Order: sequence, then C-alpha cells, then structure tokens
Amino acid sequence: MSWIEDLKLEVPNLGISLPIQFLIVSLCAYAVSLLSMHLRGPKAPLVGLRSIFEPRYLANWMFFRNASAVLNQGYSKFTTQPWKFARADTDMLVLPPKYVEELRSLPAGVASPTVAHAFNLSGGHTNMNIILKNNLHFRTLQEKLTPNLSKLTRPMQEELNFAVDNELPECDDDWVAIKPYYTILRLVSRISARIFLGLPYCRNEEWLEISTEFTENVFVSLVVLRLFPRFLHPVISWILPSTWIGANYIRRAKRLLVPEIKRRQAEPASLKSSSSKREENLLDWMIDLGTQTETAPKDLAHLEVVMSLASIHTSQMNAVHVLYDLASLPGYIEVLREEIRQVIKEDGPWMQWDKTSFYKLKKLDSFMRESQRMNPPSLLSYHRVMLQPHVLSDGTLLPKNAHIAMPVNAIQNHPSITPNPEKFDPLRYYKLRQREGEGHLHQFATTEPNILNFGHGKWACPGRFFASLEIKNILVRLIMDYDWKLPEGEGRPKNLTAHEFIFPNQKATLHMKRRAKEDRLVI
Repeated sequence: MSWIEDLKLEVPNLGISLPIQFLIVSLCAYAVSLLSMHLRGPKAPLVGLRSIFEPRYLANWMFFRNASAVLNQGYSKFTTQPWKFARADTDMLVLPPKYVEELRSLPAGVASPTVAHAFNLSGGHTNMNIILKNNLHFRTLQEKLTPNLSKLTRPMQEELNFAVDNELPECDDDWVAIKPYYTILRLVSRISARIFLGLPYCRNEEWLEISTEFTENVFVSLVVLRLFPRFLHPVISWILPSTWIGANYIRRAKRLLVPEIKRRQAEPASLKSSSSKREENLLDWMIDLGTQTETAPKDLAHLEVVMSLASIHTSQMNAVHVLYDLASLPGYIEVLREEIRQVIKEDGPWMQWDKTSFYKLKKLDSFMRESQRMNPPSLLSYHRVMLQPHVLSDGTLLPKNAHIAMPVNAIQNHPSITPNPEKFDPLRYYKLRQREGEGHLHQFATTEPNILNFGHGKWACPGRFFASLEIKNILVRLIMDYDWKLPEGEGRPKNLTAHEFIFPNQKATLHMKRRAKEDRLVI
C-alpha cells in the first residue's frame, strides 16, 4: 500500500480532494503557530504590519525584501524601548542599546548567544547545531588563536603568496576583468585553511571546495527556510537541494579529516613537544584543549567546517566591500599606499611584519571600519535566546524562549552616534583615534556599546582579531601590487540583500593591472 493510501486511512472523507485537505490542515497549523507566537511571545509593539488586517506572511516577505526599512522604522519610532517584528519562524524582540551593558552580564544559562546563533542559522536543518554540543570552538579561538596571532602572521603571508600565484590572473601588460567575490573567496579560504588545518591539508582541493561551498549552501538554505513557518522547515529542508548538498559536504569533510585527526591524536607527547612539530594550527589546539567527550574525531571535523564558514564568510565579504569602495574612491588608494610604505620604513619588508606592524595601518583600519558601517554583514546582532525569564532593571520582562537582538546598523548610523551617516568618510575613525585618550578605540575589531557588528562583551565574536589581520594582509598585497578600477561608466556595485543579511554583489567585475616591480611589495 502506498503512503498516499496510508494517509487516506488517517484522514476522514470530507468530500474534498486530498490536496485540498492537506492545504486546510497546513493553514490551520499555520494559524495555530501564529496564535502561539502571539500568546507566548514577547509583549511589545509590532512593527512591519501596515494594518491589523494585513497577513503576517506579507510582513515576513516585506522583511525579506527590505529589512532595512523595517528596522529603521522600528528604531526611529521606538528608540529607547523594546519592539518586535514578525518573521515566519518567530517574533524577534528588538532592544535598544541602553540594555547592552545589562545584557552582557547575563550568563549563557539565562540568555544564550549560542542557541540564538544556531536558531538564526536554522541549525537543525543546516548542520550548524554542532555548536550546541560544547563551546570548544569558542574557547580555542579565545585562548589559542587570538593570543598567537603574531606567530600566525608569517604562515598567513606565505599562504597568501601561494594563493596570489595560483588564483590571480596574469595582468602585467593590460587591464584584466575579474569577479572579486569569487577571487577573494579563494584567497580567504586558502589562508583560513592554513591556520585551521596547517600544511599540507590546507592545499587539498577537496577541502577548499568543502569549506567554501558549504557556506554558500547554508545561506541559501536559511534564506529560503526563513520564508516559511517553523513547523514546515522539516518538510522544506527535505526537498531543498541546498540542505542535502550541505549535509553531503559534512560527510565528505568527515571522510577527509577523521583519519588525520585520529593520527594527530595518537601522536606521542614527545613528538608533539619536539622542534620538528608542524606549525601551530587550530585543529591541534582543539585536540589539546578539548576533553575526551569534546574531541570525537567526527565532531572535530564537523567543527572545522563550521568555523571555516564563520571565518570565510565575514572576511571575504569585508574584503570585497573594501575593494569595491576603493575602486569607487581611487584617490584614497595612494593615501593607503603611503601609509604602508611608512610601516615598511619602520619595520622592514612586509614578510617581516607581525601583528604590531598591521596595527600601525590606522588609515587602512579606518577605511575597513567605514566600509563595514556602510555595508555590514548583518543589520541585526547581539542575538540571544532567553532560556529563562529575566526582568531588566527598568521592569521590562524578557520572557523565556524570546529571541532578542539589536538593530546594529540603525543604531550605529543614528546621527547622535555617527555624524553625517550618509557620507562615506574613509578616515572617519582615523580622525577619532587622534583625539586624546582614544587611540585604542574606534578600530575595526573593537566593539563598543553602540558599535555591535561583532557583538560586545565576553560573547563578542572571538575570531574578529584574526579576521582583521587576515583582511589587512590581503588588502595590503592587493593595494601595493595592483591598480584597480571600475568598468567604464559604472559606479560601485550594488549590494544584494536577503532578510537582515547584506552580501557584496557576486556578479560585479573590477579591472586589475599589476604595478611595476619596483612599486610592489618585496616578497
């Protein structure tokens, strides 16, 4: 007997066709889910509905198409109080920045950023729920990766040199058109792989494919799933190609990495401590830091893919945005080149630089931060899911299961925070750092209560300093070794948006030409 016949046995004969019955059941389930969100969800003004008679599904579609308008409207109307907007899978409670310091002190057992990230990435259907098993990846980034950035600078530069030789076109004599989205993707993926896995695995083409294509499929999946109520996600993910393609990449990663992980775990301690030990990398650090339950080889392989997603996604997009902005403001390229030449005078050739040398590139850092302000990876950040109810100091109740976030772009672009926010000022933050006592502030990787692209407090993105160093390495090489220009008659490529996410244009082209040898970096 077929599954359809089985289904007929369960569904009473109402004199209407099975598809119509299924539609009715689905609509009823949708209505129940909406009623549940209304009764159990956070009590706050709802933004995004033009009238009480407008279907919430249309409000969700409006957020998908123009999230910026919804978030800017909500923040301008409710600047100092909570409000919410409708997503098909949940009501999002949006909080003003006055609660930043209070929220940062809440333990993860009360307000969980990890549960929020897994939920926001549709983790149950995109293979991202591995981050819920433990916080080994977070600890490793905090305790090992960030403190060792100076040691990692040389391997990053070596891998970038290898990537440039293998990924960039020959353009010594004439201008050549490239699509920066894909070119930068390859550069970032190679550098990240060098630091996450080390040689020789970082140059394994299968791994490079896994680490880049998994990311693409995750974002395709979550963008589609967000358009539908959560009770439909299991069905949709089952028929959505990107979800099973993503799952296949996880399986391939395990087949590729598990034997190597087992080999490294079995290495004698004497070999690990010897001078012949391979250069330090994230995988070895996770093996050393993790407990026995945290370091199952399949889990470590899965985590390597997930951390590659976070690293490649943010670094690639920021670098591409900066390149688009530089090409549209060519006068600043020479400003940045002069700063780079000054650091070379002080610290020697680029291959001798360490983390401190890159810190001196304050104009480049300012350009990166201003580019991120205008082109943030997400319009929302500071996500938390409330695992327990909590009453804020002013009496505001954050109910259990509420998903809270802050409209980071609306906040940082408010005139009280950023004067003339509509103007792209590449040296905006460089000038701020010239003020007395503020030299350590306003950096690309630093967070502030009103600058929340990387979060804030102890749960801020632990990989942001690595991302900053990686992006600067790439940009220094591209700025010093190549000239850049937009196609004739074209302006800066327009960004692509979906829900709160902002992506650099994938199809846009730039023209590049290699500079004279005496003007390039000494490699």
